[in-house]
Amino acid sequence: MAIDKAKTFQFGALINAFIGLLAETLDAIDINDYDFSFVGAYSGKDPLTRKWLVKNYDWVTICVAYWSTHELRCVLSREGQIRLYAPGGSPDKIYQIPDAGVMREDALGLGYVNRIRAIGNALYVCGQSRQVYRFEPGVQQALDGNWLDFAGPMRQAPISDPPEGDGEEFDRWLDANDAIDFVDIDGSSENDIYAVGDECWHYHNGRWRQLQLPTDEFINAIKVISASEVFLVGHNGTLLYGNAHAGFTDLSSVDDNQNLTSAEVFEGKLYLASNRGLFVYDPQIKKMEPCLTSLQPELQDTHILEAKDGILWSFGFKDLAYFDGHVWTRVDHPDNPPIR
Repeated sequence: MAIDKAKTFQFGALINAFIGLLAETLDAIDINDYDFSFVGAYSGKDPLTRKWLVKNYDWVTICVAYWSTHELRCVLSREGQIRLYAPGGSPDKIYQIPDAGVMREDALGLGYVNRIRAIGNALYVCGQSRQVYRFEPGVQQALDGNWLDFAGPMRQAPISDPPEGDGEEFDRWLDANDAIDFVDIDGSSENDIYAVGDECWHYHNGRWRQLQLPTDEFINAIKVISASEVFLVGHNGTLLYGNAHAGFTDLSSVDDNQNLTSAEVFEGKLYLASNRGLFVYDPQIKKMEPCLTSLQPELQDTHILEAKDGILWSFGFKDLAYFDGHVWTRVDHPDNPPIR
Protein backbone atom coordinates (compact mmCIF):
# COMPACT_ATOMS: atom_id res chain seq x y z
CA MET A 1 0.00 0.00 0.00
CA ALA A 2 1.33 3.43 -0.95
CA ILE A 3 2.23 5.78 1.89
CA ASP A 4 0.48 9.14 1.91
CA LYS A 5 3.22 11.72 1.22
CA ALA A 6 1.13 14.77 2.16
CA LYS A 7 3.04 17.23 4.33
CA THR A 8 2.38 20.12 6.68
CA PHE A 9 4.72 23.12 6.70
CA GLN A 10 5.63 24.06 10.27
CA PHE A 11 7.91 26.94 9.26
CA GLY A 12 9.40 28.65 6.23
CA ALA A 13 12.44 30.85 5.62
CA LEU A 14 13.87 32.67 2.62
CA ILE A 15 17.44 32.61 1.31
CA ASN A 16 16.51 34.98 -1.50
CA ALA A 17 13.31 35.92 -3.32
CA PHE A 18 12.86 32.50 -4.93
CA ILE A 19 14.99 30.13 -2.85
CA GLY A 20 13.57 28.98 0.46
CA LEU A 21 13.50 26.35 3.17
CA LEU A 22 10.49 24.54 4.63
CA ALA A 23 10.27 22.68 7.94
CA GLU A 24 7.94 19.81 7.02
CA THR A 25 6.15 17.03 8.88
CA LEU A 26 4.44 14.02 7.35
CA ASP A 27 0.67 14.04 7.89
CA ALA A 28 0.64 10.25 8.22
CA ILE A 29 2.97 10.36 11.25
CA ASP A 30 2.17 11.83 14.67
CA ILE A 31 5.22 13.86 15.72
CA ASN A 32 4.36 13.08 19.34
CA ASP A 33 4.95 9.39 18.61
CA TYR A 34 7.93 9.55 16.26
CA ASP A 35 11.00 11.80 16.02
CA PHE A 36 10.89 12.26 12.28
CA SER A 37 10.57 15.24 9.93
CA PHE A 38 11.80 16.77 6.69
CA VAL A 39 13.43 19.95 5.51
CA GLY A 40 12.42 20.87 2.02
CA ALA A 41 14.19 23.35 -0.25
CA TYR A 42 12.87 24.97 -3.39
CA SER A 43 14.52 27.21 -5.99
CA GLY A 44 13.22 29.02 -9.03
CA LYS A 45 10.35 31.29 -10.01
CA ASP A 46 9.02 29.37 -13.00
CA PRO A 47 6.84 26.44 -11.81
CA LEU A 48 7.91 24.39 -14.83
CA THR A 49 11.60 24.56 -13.89
CA ARG A 50 11.35 25.06 -10.10
CA LYS A 51 13.50 22.52 -8.26
CA TRP A 52 12.36 20.77 -5.08
CA LEU A 53 14.76 18.96 -2.75
CA VAL A 54 14.05 17.23 0.55
CA LYS A 55 16.07 15.69 3.37
CA ASN A 56 14.66 13.61 6.21
CA TYR A 57 15.74 14.05 9.84
CA ASP A 58 15.49 11.72 12.83
CA TRP A 59 14.19 14.60 14.89
CA VAL A 60 11.22 16.97 14.86
CA THR A 61 12.31 20.09 13.00
CA ILE A 62 10.69 23.12 14.61
CA CYS A 63 12.36 25.98 12.72
CA VAL A 64 14.58 26.82 9.75
CA ALA A 65 16.55 30.00 9.06
CA TYR A 66 19.25 31.54 6.88
CA TRP A 67 22.44 33.02 8.39
CA SER A 68 23.56 35.40 5.67
CA THR A 69 26.81 36.41 7.42
CA HIS A 70 28.24 32.96 6.70
CA GLU A 71 25.77 31.94 3.94
CA LEU A 72 24.58 29.02 6.08
CA ARG A 73 21.26 27.20 6.18
CA CYS A 74 20.04 26.53 9.74
CA VAL A 75 17.83 23.66 10.93
CA LEU A 76 16.59 23.46 14.54
CA SER A 77 14.92 20.55 16.32
CA ARG A 78 12.75 21.04 19.40
CA GLU A 79 15.24 18.94 21.40
CA GLY A 80 18.06 21.38 20.61
CA GLN A 81 19.79 19.65 17.70
CA ILE A 82 21.05 22.12 15.12
CA ARG A 83 22.38 21.57 11.63
CA LEU A 84 24.35 24.36 9.95
CA TYR A 85 25.33 23.80 6.33
CA ALA A 86 26.38 25.67 3.21
CA PRO A 87 25.06 25.23 -0.37
CA GLY A 88 26.05 21.81 -1.62
CA GLY A 89 26.47 20.50 1.92
CA SER A 90 30.04 21.68 2.53
CA PRO A 91 30.74 22.69 5.21
CA ASP A 92 28.09 20.82 7.18
CA LYS A 93 27.92 20.24 10.94
CA ILE A 94 25.37 19.08 13.53
CA TYR A 95 25.37 20.36 17.13
CA GLN A 96 23.49 19.54 20.29
CA ILE A 97 22.70 22.34 22.73
CA PRO A 98 23.81 20.59 25.94
CA ASP A 99 21.02 21.79 28.26
CA ALA A 100 18.02 21.86 25.89
CA GLY A 101 15.31 19.29 25.32
CA VAL A 102 12.75 17.11 27.04
CA MET A 103 13.15 13.49 25.98
CA ARG A 104 16.94 13.36 25.65
CA GLU A 105 18.73 11.39 28.35
CA ASP A 106 21.10 14.32 29.02
CA ALA A 107 18.42 17.03 28.95
CA LEU A 108 18.68 19.35 31.93
CA GLY A 109 14.92 19.75 32.36
CA LEU A 110 14.51 23.19 30.77
CA GLY A 111 12.13 22.13 27.99
CA TYR A 112 12.01 22.47 24.23
CA VAL A 113 13.59 25.19 22.10
CA ASN A 114 11.44 26.97 19.51
CA ARG A 115 13.23 29.45 17.27
CA ILE A 116 16.59 30.01 15.57
CA ARG A 117 17.37 33.40 14.08
CA ALA A 118 20.32 35.46 12.88
CA ILE A 119 20.58 38.87 14.57
CA GLY A 120 23.33 41.20 13.43
CA ASN A 121 26.26 38.91 12.63
CA ALA A 122 25.36 36.34 15.29
CA LEU A 123 23.00 33.35 15.56
CA TYR A 124 20.58 32.76 18.45
CA VAL A 125 18.11 30.14 19.73
CA CYS A 126 15.32 30.63 22.27
CA GLY A 127 12.93 28.29 24.06
CA GLN A 128 11.10 27.26 27.21
CA SER A 129 12.25 28.25 30.71
CA ARG A 130 13.58 31.49 29.18
CA GLN A 131 16.32 29.62 27.34
CA VAL A 132 18.50 31.74 25.05
CA TYR A 133 21.69 30.51 23.37
CA ARG A 134 24.23 32.17 21.11
CA PHE A 135 26.57 30.49 18.66
CA GLU A 136 30.22 31.49 19.05
CA PRO A 137 31.97 30.79 15.71
CA GLY A 138 35.39 29.21 15.58
CA VAL A 139 38.47 31.33 14.90
CA GLN A 140 39.67 29.46 11.80
CA GLN A 141 36.37 27.98 10.61
CA ALA A 142 32.97 29.34 11.66
CA LEU A 143 31.47 25.88 12.15
CA ASP A 144 34.20 24.95 14.65
CA GLY A 145 32.35 27.07 17.22
CA ASN A 146 30.02 26.18 20.10
CA TRP A 147 26.57 27.01 21.43
CA LEU A 148 26.73 28.90 24.74
CA ASP A 149 24.12 30.00 27.24
CA PHE A 150 23.15 33.63 26.58
CA ALA A 151 20.30 33.92 29.10
CA GLY A 152 22.38 34.11 32.27
CA PRO A 153 20.31 34.68 35.42
CA MET A 154 17.17 35.29 33.31
CA ARG A 155 16.95 31.55 32.65
CA GLN A 156 14.69 29.56 34.93
CA ALA A 157 15.92 26.65 36.99
CA PRO A 158 15.38 23.14 35.57
CA ILE A 159 11.99 21.60 36.23
CA SER A 160 12.08 19.14 39.13
CA ASP A 161 10.48 15.70 39.06
CA PRO A 162 6.75 15.83 39.87
CA PRO A 163 5.42 14.31 43.10
CA GLU A 164 3.20 11.25 42.96
CA GLY A 165 -0.55 11.76 42.93
CA ASP A 166 -2.62 14.77 41.92
CA GLY A 167 -3.38 16.48 45.24
CA GLU A 168 -2.29 19.79 46.76
CA GLU A 169 1.37 18.82 46.61
CA PHE A 170 1.09 18.34 42.85
CA ASP A 171 -0.67 21.71 42.50
CA ARG A 172 2.17 23.38 44.41
CA TRP A 173 4.66 21.65 42.12
CA LEU A 174 2.85 23.00 39.06
CA ASP A 175 2.94 26.54 40.46
CA ALA A 176 6.64 26.26 41.27
CA ASN A 177 7.50 24.83 37.85
CA ASP A 178 5.58 27.17 35.56
CA ALA A 179 8.00 27.34 32.63
CA ILE A 180 8.07 30.68 30.80
CA ASP A 181 8.09 30.01 27.07
CA PHE A 182 10.04 32.08 24.53
CA VAL A 183 8.80 31.41 20.98
CA ASP A 184 10.58 34.17 19.06
CA ILE A 185 13.77 36.20 19.27
CA ASP A 186 14.86 39.15 17.13
CA GLY A 187 16.60 42.49 17.32
CA SER A 188 18.16 45.37 15.41
CA SER A 189 21.68 44.39 16.52
CA GLU A 190 23.54 42.09 18.89
CA ASN A 191 23.11 44.78 21.56
CA ASP A 192 19.36 45.22 21.04
CA ILE A 193 17.53 41.88 21.29
CA TYR A 194 13.95 40.94 22.19
CA ALA A 195 12.73 37.52 23.35
CA VAL A 196 8.97 37.00 23.55
CA GLY A 197 6.26 34.49 24.41
CA ASP A 198 4.70 34.28 27.85
CA GLU A 199 6.77 37.37 28.71
CA CYS A 200 8.81 39.98 26.85
CA TRP A 201 12.48 40.55 27.72
CA HIS A 202 15.06 42.88 26.22
CA TYR A 203 18.86 42.55 26.06
CA HIS A 204 21.08 45.63 26.09
CA ASN A 205 24.60 46.35 27.37
CA GLY A 206 25.19 42.88 28.75
CA ARG A 207 21.95 42.33 30.66
CA TRP A 208 18.37 41.19 30.16
CA ARG A 209 15.40 42.99 31.69
CA GLN A 210 11.71 42.19 31.56
CA LEU A 211 9.51 44.71 29.74
CA GLN A 212 6.06 45.69 30.95
CA LEU A 213 3.70 45.58 27.96
CA PRO A 214 0.23 47.16 27.68
CA THR A 215 -1.27 43.64 27.47
CA ASP A 216 -0.94 40.30 29.20
CA GLU A 217 -1.62 38.34 26.01
CA PHE A 218 0.85 35.76 24.70
CA ILE A 219 3.23 37.25 22.11
CA ASN A 220 3.88 35.03 19.07
CA ALA A 221 6.28 37.01 16.93
CA ILE A 222 8.52 40.06 16.56
CA LYS A 223 9.10 42.28 13.55
CA VAL A 224 12.04 44.63 13.97
CA ILE A 225 12.30 47.47 11.46
CA SER A 226 14.90 49.48 13.38
CA ALA A 227 16.00 50.07 16.97
CA SER A 228 13.09 52.48 17.42
CA GLU A 229 10.46 50.62 15.36
CA VAL A 230 9.41 47.21 16.65
CA PHE A 231 6.11 45.35 16.18
CA LEU A 232 4.93 42.56 18.51
CA VAL A 233 1.96 40.35 17.57
CA GLY A 234 0.09 37.69 19.51
CA HIS A 235 -3.13 36.20 20.82
CA ASN A 236 -6.54 37.89 20.63
CA GLY A 237 -5.41 40.21 17.85
CA THR A 238 -2.56 41.72 19.86
CA LEU A 239 -0.57 44.27 17.85
CA LEU A 240 1.97 46.41 19.72
CA TYR A 241 4.35 49.06 18.37
CA GLY A 242 7.31 50.81 19.99
CA ASN A 243 10.63 49.83 21.52
CA ALA A 244 12.23 48.86 24.80
CA HIS A 245 13.31 52.40 25.67
CA ALA A 246 10.16 54.39 24.81
CA GLY A 247 7.65 51.62 25.60
CA PHE A 248 4.99 50.00 23.46
CA THR A 249 1.61 51.28 22.25
CA ASP A 250 -1.35 48.93 21.78
CA LEU A 251 -2.61 49.12 18.18
CA SER A 252 -4.94 46.12 18.53
CA SER A 253 -8.28 46.55 16.82
CA VAL A 254 -9.94 43.17 17.42
CA ASP A 255 -11.21 41.75 20.69
CA ASP A 256 -11.89 38.14 19.74
CA ASN A 257 -9.79 35.00 19.46
CA GLN A 258 -7.90 36.03 16.32
CA ASN A 259 -4.35 34.75 16.69
CA LEU A 260 -1.67 36.83 14.95
CA THR A 261 1.33 34.60 14.21
CA SER A 262 3.68 36.70 12.05
CA ALA A 263 4.25 40.24 10.80
CA GLU A 264 6.17 41.65 7.85
CA VAL A 265 6.58 45.09 6.34
CA PHE A 266 6.40 45.12 2.55
CA GLU A 267 6.27 48.21 0.33
CA GLY A 268 5.40 50.39 3.31
CA LYS A 269 2.51 48.23 4.56
CA LEU A 270 2.34 45.98 7.61
CA TYR A 271 1.10 42.50 6.67
CA LEU A 272 -0.19 40.17 9.40
CA ALA A 273 -0.63 36.40 9.31
CA SER A 274 -3.41 34.94 11.45
CA ASN A 275 -5.67 31.95 11.95
CA ARG A 276 -8.31 33.92 10.02
CA GLY A 277 -6.18 34.65 6.99
CA LEU A 278 -3.96 37.47 5.81
CA PHE A 279 -4.51 41.04 7.03
CA VAL A 280 -3.01 44.49 6.46
CA TYR A 281 -2.80 47.16 9.16
CA ASP A 282 -3.96 50.57 7.98
CA PRO A 283 -2.33 53.31 10.13
CA GLN A 284 -4.77 55.93 8.82
CA ILE A 285 -7.84 54.28 10.30
CA LYS A 286 -5.84 52.32 12.91
CA LYS A 287 -7.46 49.06 11.97
CA MET A 288 -6.58 45.68 10.52
CA GLU A 289 -8.31 44.91 7.23
CA PRO A 290 -8.45 41.59 5.32
CA CYS A 291 -5.91 41.40 2.50
CA LEU A 292 -7.66 40.18 -0.63
CA THR A 293 -5.23 38.37 -2.92
CA SER A 294 -7.60 37.45 -5.81
CA LEU A 295 -6.32 33.88 -5.53
CA GLN A 296 -8.91 31.16 -6.13
CA PRO A 297 -9.69 30.08 -3.49
CA GLU A 298 -8.73 33.14 -1.43
CA LEU A 299 -5.60 32.83 0.72
CA GLN A 300 -6.74 31.75 4.20
CA ASP A 301 -3.92 29.50 5.36
CA THR A 302 -1.07 31.82 6.33
CA HIS A 303 1.29 31.29 9.24
CA ILE A 304 4.73 32.82 8.54
CA LEU A 305 5.48 35.94 6.47
CA GLU A 306 8.86 36.99 5.11
CA ALA A 307 9.91 39.51 2.46
CA LYS A 308 13.20 39.54 0.60
CA ASP A 309 14.48 41.08 -2.65
CA GLY A 310 11.14 42.72 -3.45
CA ILE A 311 8.98 39.61 -2.92
CA LEU A 312 6.65 38.83 0.01
CA TRP A 313 6.10 35.16 0.85
CA SER A 314 3.26 33.65 2.85
CA PHE A 315 4.04 30.23 4.34
CA GLY A 316 0.87 28.45 5.48
CA PHE A 317 0.52 24.99 6.94
CA LYS A 318 -0.61 23.80 3.49
CA ASP A 319 -0.74 26.89 1.29
CA LEU A 320 2.31 28.64 -0.20
CA ALA A 321 2.06 31.97 -2.04
CA TYR A 322 4.11 35.03 -2.93
CA PHE A 323 3.38 38.66 -3.84
CA ASP A 324 5.50 40.81 -6.17
CA GLY A 325 3.71 44.04 -5.29
CA HIS A 326 1.18 43.58 -8.09
CA VAL A 327 0.02 39.96 -8.29
CA TRP A 328 -0.26 37.10 -5.80
CA THR A 329 0.90 33.69 -7.08
CA ARG A 330 0.12 30.36 -5.42
CA VAL A 331 2.86 27.71 -5.36
CA ASP A 332 1.97 24.01 -5.52
CA HIS A 333 4.06 21.64 -3.42
CA PRO A 334 4.85 18.36 -5.24
CA ASP A 335 3.78 16.18 -2.29
CA ASN A 336 0.44 17.91 -1.61
CA PRO A 337 -2.74 18.14 -3.66
CA PRO A 338 -3.01 21.46 -5.54
CA ILE A 339 -5.19 24.06 -3.83
CA ARG A 340 -7.88 25.03 -6.33
